[in-house]
Amino acid sequence: MMRKALPWVATVVLLIGAWFVQLLTPSDDVAAEPFLVAASIGSEAVGREIVVTVLDVRAASTVTSSSGWSAEGTWLLVDLNAETVTADRLLKGATLTIDGLEFRASERMDSIFSTKLVPGIPRTGTLAFELPDAPLTGTGILHLSLGDDTRLDSVIELSIPLDELTISAEESVHVTEWATS
Repeated sequence: MMRKALPWVATVVLLIGAWFVQLLTPSDDVAAEPFLVAASIGSEAVGREIVVTVLDVRAASTVTSSSGWSAEGTWLLVDLNAETVTADRLLKGATLTIDGLEFRASERMDSIFSTKLVPGIPRTGTLAFELPDAPLTGTGILHLSLGDDTRLDSVIELSIPLDELTISAEESVHVTEWATS
């Protein structure tokens, strides 16, 4: 009787073992995921090809630029210094995720978005995110990279507690210029 049951017991044990292996095996997508570099306001975050220091995060109901452009709405402004590590590149990856919704940095005004960055000499400027007209609550996750395709690359990630932000009546996008320290 034990000889007849042994193959069945071994089969069940092997099936359960295979099931656990399948649960623990990462998906194929994991091999290409970006490497997240945690950032905090005021501290330098260094990725493979990008170095960023987030200086401030502001919120406003009207945003203006030095060229005279302005727009009303709900705006989140991120002031930062950014540079590359080895070659000249554009800052093309700037997204903000709130409650599963992803917002790309606005191109409606002159800002540091899509600005050419160079190695060793930081540029300072502002990224502006136009958000839906709703209270800023929860946590926003800012992702910064040199490109939209971040597979196997580093991405600077900043967690922003939106509840702590005070919404100003008006804020301006700082002129993008060379950082002075």
